[in-house]
Amino acid sequence: MAPGLIEAADAGLTILAPNTELAAALFDAIERVQRGSGRDLWPTPRVRDFGSWLKEQHVRQQFVDSSTPRCLSDVEERELWRSVVLESESGPQFLEPSGAARAARRARRAMYEYGIPLGAVVAYDTEESLALLDWNERFAERCRALRCISAGQLLSAADRVRAPTGQLAEPIAWIDSPHWRPVARRWLQSNAGVPLRAAAAERPGASRWLKAGSAAAELAAIAEWAQVNLRADPGFRAWICVPDLTARRAELVDAFDAVLAPQRFSLFDAQEGAPYAVAGGTPLADYAPVRAALNLLSASAGAVSFEQFSALLRAPELQAAAAEASAAARLDVALRPRAPSENELAEWLVLAESVARAQSLPPAAALQRLQSASRALEEHRGNQPLSRWVSLWITAFEAGPWALRHRWSSTEYQAAERFRELLAALATGDPLFGSHSRRSAERILRQAARDTAFQTQTGIPPIGVSGQLMDPWLAYEGLWITGCNEERWPPPVDPIPLLPVPLQREYGVIAAAVHSQLQFAEQLQQRWLTRATACVFSCADPGDGRHSAPSPLLREIAPSTLQPQDMPEPQPHWLAQWRSAPALEQLTDEVAPAFGADERTRGVSTLKAQSRCAFRGFAETRLMTGPLERPVPGFNDRERGELLHDALEHIWSEVRDSTRLSALAPPQRAHLLSESALRAIAKLRQRRDPGVRWRDRERIRLQGLLSKWLEVEEQREPFAVEHLEQGAQIAHHAGLQFGVRIDRVDRLTDGARVLIDYKSGLAGPDWRGERPDNPQLPIYALLLPQALVAVAYGKINAAECGFVAEAERGGIFKRGGQRTKMEGMASLAALMSVWSQRIEKLAAEFAAGRAAVDPTPRACQSCHLHGLCRVPSALDMSEDREDGADGS
Repeated sequence: MAPGLIEAADAGLTILAPNTELAAALFDAIERVQRGSGRDLWPTPRVRDFGSWLKEQHVRQQFVDSSTPRCLSDVEERELWRSVVLESESGPQFLEPSGAARAARRARRAMYEYGIPLGAVVAYDTEESLALLDWNERFAERCRALRCISAGQLLSAADRVRAPTGQLAEPIAWIDSPHWRPVARRWLQSNAGVPLRAAAAERPGASRWLKAGSAAAELAAIAEWAQVNLRADPGFRAWICVPDLTARRAELVDAFDAVLAPQRFSLFDAQEGAPYAVAGGTPLADYAPVRAALNLLSASAGAVSFEQFSALLRAPELQAAAAEASAAARLDVALRPRAPSENELAEWLVLAESVARAQSLPPAAALQRLQSASRALEEHRGNQPLSRWVSLWITAFEAGPWALRHRWSSTEYQAAERFRELLAALATGDPLFGSHSRRSAERILRQAARDTAFQTQTGIPPIGVSGQLMDPWLAYEGLWITGCNEERWPPPVDPIPLLPVPLQREYGVIAAAVHSQLQFAEQLQQRWLTRATACVFSCADPGDGRHSAPSPLLREIAPSTLQPQDMPEPQPHWLAQWRSAPALEQLTDEVAPAFGADERTRGVSTLKAQSRCAFRGFAETRLMTGPLERPVPGFNDRERGELLHDALEHIWSEVRDSTRLSALAPPQRAHLLSESALRAIAKLRQRRDPGVRWRDRERIRLQGLLSKWLEVEEQREPFAVEHLEQGAQIAHHAGLQFGVRIDRVDRLTDGARVLIDYKSGLAGPDWRGERPDNPQLPIYALLLPQALVAVAYGKINAAECGFVAEAERGGIFKRGGQRTKMEGMASLAALMSVWSQRIEKLAAEFAAGRAAVDPTPRACQSCHLHGLCRVPSALDMSEDREDGADGS
């Protein structure tokens, strides 16, 4: 512990640090010392970052002097800068005005921090400086009109924090750090005297450097280093610097959890902490309570896709228990066949409630909470001040995603409280924000939640991870600095946008010049070496075939090298768990229990799946596995098939034979096609209505397709329709019953019969072979064998219309046509005898419980069970796709 820090805290001084991360580290260090000294009670240390302290003092001054201008909150300042940029002449040129606003805000703040006078910027007549001057003037005018000041101006008004005696309103101390801005340092030197000096480590040790083969290997090495030291010394404390932490945060957390906190990957809700903390925070919008609240607002404004509503309905924040989550999932499954691709939230809720009643589903508490939240959001319309929108939002949140806040974890509670603070900041900004529409107000809120970084309080872990290249000030047992390659250390020149670079160099902006960056890096290295017993510097190859070399600055201070064999392999959490898992006995079980008397088949679909793969037949019929439907815009493929079947059923119920078809005059035919299409759409609409636009499009498409098909029918041998949509028939095979529905049976002039099944997609002769891809037509033929001379698919699609048939004589489907080969059989009756043997074998295997994973070459292309059967889904089946392009 640095000498003087505890004494300053015990004396009741407010200790100031240059940034929030150092302030938090100092606070934790004082708390650790107080706890380690055996004390039960001690005053809460007053440790503040300088910016927050200035705001506190400014607010205190407002209570004394009502004429003191109000300080803008972060969200107010961001939005004010954005409006200033948009309203300027150059504003419309920006694709991302928020980026320009951030740059302008940073540049103006730097002018105050480095003492750069406005007149000095005026002397540089560049496009960027002129834009900055214009935006700065507009921002200042808006602030004067609102009687506000920005956070950057607080230091210029810092003398107001003095008491009438001329002394500061509260005694302060400040730490020595290279990260103070010049103006702040001068003010502190004048008002608080000599800074608190940092103490060196008790036993500064040798430094080492490591070159990793990849970024993942580098993180794995750090985690392993931390674990080894923690095991050797429970009091070990380390500070780790990852300069590109923002981009690597998720990767770092996974790597550290794999080694330091593998319990976090448990399937159970383990809330155990980890021995490390990552500084900087993540966007507030990424935390569960905030994300759920924003999702609710997003869903309540305009059209909502089914995927959005489904996620909202099943959101964990809306489920009080596993039973409620199950009810929401069941409602989601029942809703899918009837759901349009998008809808208004209110209409989604009405439809979901209707489906739940129709199918006698248990009440879904999530649906009721969404209904309450939706009603709350409908209270205000038109343009309203943000304070009214905030009040409305909070009411909706507490009725919906925040109704179960008593179940929140500590992290979720902290995030929600920070979000409430953000909402409060918006509510107090009515003079600045003015009135907004609902969409505009929600845009401001979402942007503010994304721009606000939040870090949960996790106690005082021994390992701290930072994204800033800075002096940690405190003494540690270990320091690890990453990214120390020749390209990034010293850091490359990174001047502040919009401000002239020569001006930045003149006023001491370190990042604006090569020599100052070099000097800064050398000084920082020396500070690091005194802060820890052991220092490790590392770099990693970028992973794109290039190699990185350690920075030349490390050659003298880190001569020792960690050897590659000392480096651990990256450990994803699943790999760590796999290595620690016990060996399991392997048992291949390909036989299920015999088919029971109380079980039911899925008709022809059962034998179709059994033929393609026995496991698929077992899983789809007996385990009832199936893909979840996904509502699409308009009608999906299955619905289009239903429309085609219903329309053709009506046409042939009116026409009945080929003679009457040929006799139809063009107006009569057009009327019949239109009526058939409208009837089919009206029937399907009762179950699912995609909307007027899609109904009209489908009617036009369907009429054209039906007209094209009737032209094909006219080329056939004369016929009469004997049966249409002959359903509820039972086929018996191997003692099992299979329900079937035959689309159509025609009678030819000589009394022979033809069986036809419509296919709206690709169709080929997929009934052939010992294991047919689709035994549908053979099953139909065996059910109606009398006088049968042909079976056929009626292939009806926009690309091609025609018949795919098995016929024992030519000319049935096209005048002059030839008979098919019929697998070498002399007649269809002989072929049906072969079909019967195949179907019986398939049915017998299914009944006996055969469930081997034994797919036909094309079976895996259309299967959704790869996760169950463990057959790789990325099989190389390009040749199969080419060969099977005409059938499925």
